[in-house]
Amino acid sequence: MGTRSFFRLPRAWRATDEWAEGAERRAPGAEACRHCARLRWFVGGTLLAAGLVILHAAAQAPAGASAAARTASSAPPSSSAPSSSAPFSSASSSASSSPPASSPSTLYVATPRPLPERPERPWTATAASGRSADMASAPERAASSPARDDLMWLVYQTVPLPNARLNQPYKARDVVRGGRAPYRFSVDGALPPGMFLEEDGVLAGTPTATGTFRFLLTVRDASRPPHLDQALYLLRVVDPKPAAAKPLAPAASRPATAATAATRPARSRPDNTLRSMTEDQTNLTVPRDPPLPMTYVLTAAKLEAIFKNAEASMGESLMTAANAAAAVENEEPAPRPLAVKPPVLGPTLDQLREMLTPLQDVEHPTRAVFQDSLRARQCEYFLRHVNALALEQHKDAIRRCPRREDLAETDRPHAGPPAARPAATLAPGSLPVMSFLEMLMPPHLLEEITDAAGTEHPLSQARPLRLTPDGCGCSLQDIENDVFGFLPYWMGGESDAPIPVRFDKFTRLQYMGALLRNNGEYLRPAGWDSPGGGFARRVDQHGVGLDLVLYRRDFRALMRLTDEERKTVLDTTAAQVGEMLDLRHGDLQGGLETLLPPGWREEAHVYGGLTVFFEPTDDEAADPKFEQFFLAYLHRLTETMQARAARAFHLNLVIPQHLLGDTATAFRFRNLLAIMKAAERQRGTGDDGDHKERGAAAATYKSSPDYVGTSDITVRFLAPLGTGSDVGKMRLRSRTDFNDELTGQDRMAVLGSVVPVLLYPGGKPEALAPQEQESLDRDLVYIGWSFGGVALWPLPVAGLGSGESVLTALDHRFWSFLDQDTGFCRIVCPMRMPLRLMLEALMVLVGTALLVYGWNCRVRRMGPVILMGLWAGAIATLAVAFAIFSCDPSLHELRKGNALLVAIILILVVGGLVVTFKPRVEPP
Repeated sequence: MGTRSFFRLPRAWRATDEWAEGAERRAPGAEACRHCARLRWFVGGTLLAAGLVILHAAAQAPAGASAAARTASSAPPSSSAPSSSAPFSSASSSASSSPPASSPSTLYVATPRPLPERPERPWTATAASGRSADMASAPERAASSPARDDLMWLVYQTVPLPNARLNQPYKARDVVRGGRAPYRFSVDGALPPGMFLEEDGVLAGTPTATGTFRFLLTVRDASRPPHLDQALYLLRVVDPKPAAAKPLAPAASRPATAATAATRPARSRPDNTLRSMTEDQTNLTVPRDPPLPMTYVLTAAKLEAIFKNAEASMGESLMTAANAAAAVENEEPAPRPLAVKPPVLGPTLDQLREMLTPLQDVEHPTRAVFQDSLRARQCEYFLRHVNALALEQHKDAIRRCPRREDLAETDRPHAGPPAARPAATLAPGSLPVMSFLEMLMPPHLLEEITDAAGTEHPLSQARPLRLTPDGCGCSLQDIENDVFGFLPYWMGGESDAPIPVRFDKFTRLQYMGALLRNNGEYLRPAGWDSPGGGFARRVDQHGVGLDLVLYRRDFRALMRLTDEERKTVLDTTAAQVGEMLDLRHGDLQGGLETLLPPGWREEAHVYGGLTVFFEPTDDEAADPKFEQFFLAYLHRLTETMQARAARAFHLNLVIPQHLLGDTATAFRFRNLLAIMKAAERQRGTGDDGDHKERGAAAATYKSSPDYVGTSDITVRFLAPLGTGSDVGKMRLRSRTDFNDELTGQDRMAVLGSVVPVLLYPGGKPEALAPQEQESLDRDLVYIGWSFGGVALWPLPVAGLGSGESVLTALDHRFWSFLDQDTGFCRIVCPMRMPLRLMLEALMVLVGTALLVYGWNCRVRRMGPVILMGLWAGAIATLAVAFAIFSCDPSLHELRKGNALLVAIILILVVGGLVVTFKPRVEPP
């Protein structure tokens, strides 16, 4: 069919109305075309539908692109926009009326709060295992030390004894634990002159000579048969008065030969080599760079070791001279009677079991959170104990424990000082009820249990994470709160089996992570970059965001940096963070996505945000140098994100719950507000913005000009809470309600950005007890209404601990009231990218086939074969389009709105007008 004949066809078609009754089907001089009119309507309708789908797809850009377009259209010119560092500097400049001259960005000088005194060498389960290994390696000791519950061992085996000072009393150190006093020592070597070993296992005295003393210590207790242990010790005695340095001879008086003068290199700078140390400096422990992440969990083995140590300590503290006199037969009598210590007030073994057993296998992300859980269990048992006594004695029950010191000011009603109560006279042998609360968990016991629970996680033992969907679809789009889950790199353990994850119960996951070094670089575990797709692709397929956790604890080295050194460190960290944010998926899907229109491409990067997890001590958090580094570090992260304006990011900060809003620390609300206002852009009432905001009026909370962000960044503050108490979340709320640095819309903006982090028991699969299930449900209800979302540490998994119970409660309170995905969509949604590619290919093939059919008469002469092929392609195209339209998250807003209905009505109206007013040819 030539070009002239093709253009002649429209005149022939216009001359004959093939739908008119009795009209001729063939025009003069034209070949037969029985289905030309129907084909024209089919082609026109198909092309119109394809055009609508393409237009809609182009309009459905990812969040990053749409946010960038909104930002580009609404951002003020760079010349008039304030700098992103303005909030940081303004927060710093208004903090104090007289800032120090040496640190212009520090606003005030805070007085550090001292930490509770910690024991020199806490007992741990590791030490117990080390002792058992030592005893197994010595047959003669193993034969004389049968396995019993009252084991005895020498302490200070894994760490050296603290140094002694010349002519100063040495602080008494217990070198023996467990067993039965009196102890008998034999020393192979020499103790420092003036020092001795007591029969109760104490090393004491006043050294009279300096030096390093090595000795082999053998101890035998009074058990029957006796226990035996042996260890090698080293004790240094130093002179607290440093010796005066011997002055060097003048240059003129020192002999020098011509050869040495010629070969001696010229010094470009004065010698600044360290030549002396103080005694306190010799006792310091320098952590590795970077310090490894440490979590706190009481496993069954650790609890058993703690209970055995507690039993031995209680037996030692209650030992009397009469018990000591009952020495083993055939042994020499003790040279002098045992110096009996006064009984130590503390919990009984059964009370300790009641408090610690509920914490078994609960992993705590920080030391402070673990101690919060210990205090909560202490309070819970205290109330149970005293209220049982009150019930017996017909007294009023005590409803709550005394509030902690750090909340005394904010929680106390502002009604003046409390009225003084007359002191009650106690009966002999009685003690105040509140003293019993302190007895249950003395400070030294709290620190020892915390040290025993600590576990480091070496990067060398990390395995790449493997995730698999646990019969779920995509994360639902209508949820108003964020639901976070933490994925620490050690979560997979030593197994390579994939972890089943319910992706549809979370909005974002936090992969931990990258460890900040002293020079600003990062150490990362194996598989952090999700090679070949990996776990990051599984997360992305189910519509869940993924953030990278930047972790650091122990900030002593970073706080000592000079201004120039700090700038170099921040430059290095900004460059490496930029590389990590630019990391792209390296699988086949990532390469094929470039074939899609820009509006239909998924996020091609592995990580869509950062989570800063800094764990300073209370003293470090209150130091102005830490505040200066903390704010400068976040400022550089914000600049790094804003330099990628075409993308949307999340910036999450993990804040210690007991320090959130504390005006004496870097985590005061004024600093947090400055961070949020520098990162987030100004919201407007007409902005669609972030749909996960608290309430319909959330946009007005961030509508002030103080929000000067130039790109789409969402800031969240994650606050880990301890277990075993309903008070933690209420204290978190009270910190925002009773704080002078928050007023009006700023308070509501902070509340909407705070995300509490909840913990749950791990270990063997086991459902939560009814009381704990009810407590979790109360927590989720309160958090859902008071804060911007909830986070879980670690990510709940159905086959791990009480993960199934946590997922059920999470679904009930956050997801069950939303429109759930059908079984069809649970299959289609994770496969939406291949289906998008298939739809694009089908539209190209069917469209090309229709053009060829209309252009070439030889193709039309194929008759039913070509028509059946066209119909099959059209049906397949419509089926794939229906699947994508029904389940693709990017079309969620279209499904909710009326745009599709309006388009269908317009098509019907236009089609009706065409059919109605089409010119008809009367029959001759």
